[in-house]
Amino acid sequence: MTLSSIKSFTVELDVPTDAAFTRGEVVSGQVLLELCKDTRVHSMKVQGRGVAMAHWLENRGMNSVYNDYTSKITYFRKRQHLIRG
Repeated sequence: MTLSSIKSFTVELDVPTDAAFTRGEVVSGQVLLELCKDTRVHSMKVQGRGVAMAHWLENRGMNSVYNDYTSKITYFRKRQHLIRG
């Protein structure tokens, strides 16, 4: 299958798009693949990644000196074959 055969490819989760997840929760949904023409698919896999990011400023003292903090944590990386060829 070539990329020119793909009309659209989307992953739709069974929850609202702004949902947040906690440890141990199951995330489910559908993979929708729309093709432009009849196409033979030998294999297909989906990769997901769970990441949390935060950014905040803290004021230090009366002279408006700010400490700038950023944090990023990757909770999981998962590859799943939908069709194995």
